[in-house]
Amino acid sequence: MDNLKKWSSRIIWTGIIVNMLFVFPLFFAPEFILNIFHLKLDRVIWAQAAGMLLFIISIYYIPAALDIDRYRANAWYHCIPSRACGSTFFAINVLFLGAEPGFLSIAIVDAIFGLLILIILLRITNLEKQQGTPVKLFS
Repeated sequence: MDNLKKWSSRIIWTGIIVNMLFVFPLFFAPEFILNIFHLKLDRVIWAQAAGMLLFIISIYYIPAALDIDRYRANAWYHCIPSRACGSTFFAINVLFLGAEPGFLSIAIVDAIFGLLILIILLRITNLEKQQGTPVKLFS
């Protein structure tokens, strides 16, 4: 189980780092990142706002990355929903509503990290139940 907990931390930290690879270009060089993904915006402030919001969301992942036992609720209530919402929102917009295909990269990144952390959290929870030592989400 300790190995799973280490992997949960690694996955969450890697997700934060990947988010930051989008955050800084979106905030400081929005035209650059928009051109890479062939995305068009009338006003780059919206790309900068998206970068700022992605930064804020990523900050909420840090407690779970530091201590998955103490901050299990953060993993369940921050990491999973935000990744699920991001992947669903962008996939639906690209596949069904005509958004530019460049947005699909966001859906894929969120889906990968969301599924990985979900699988690990489910495995940790299952092992704890088997051992009779489940972690409470709230005290």
